[in-house]
Amino acid sequence: MVKGKIGIISIVVLGILGAAVLTHAEPTKVNQVVYITKSKACGCSAKSFHAADALVNQTFTGPRQALLKRIDYDTDRQAAVPYIGEYRLIQLPALLFLDAQNHMLWMAVGEVAKEDVAAKLSQFGS
Repeated sequence: MVKGKIGIISIVVLGILGAAVLTHAEPTKVNQVVYITKSKACGCSAKSFHAADALVNQTFTGPRQALLKRIDYDTDRQAAVPYIGEYRLIQLPALLFLDAQNHMLWMAVGEVAKEDVAAKLSQFGS
């Protein structure tokens, strides 16, 4: 009976230590921000593209500019298609925050809010 209790206690202690290790792990950082836009949008959709373009131009300046990969779907469709397929994008513009292994950290599709982008940049260390 004592051996059984020791086994359970050691499992609980190891579980607690494992949880402590996880909480001290390096936070995931954004490695690249992919912005897919359309330069030939017309009508109502042109407004959302122009607003997103302005936001990206204002946000990704200085050191943050190195994070940004801008793709125009209308002029470089081949560069955009892999992202559209992998991240199942059904609407543009799209702003994708990716880690060093190209795993999605966060995504904004369509209307992009300045506050959301700023919060996510802070959260992911940029």
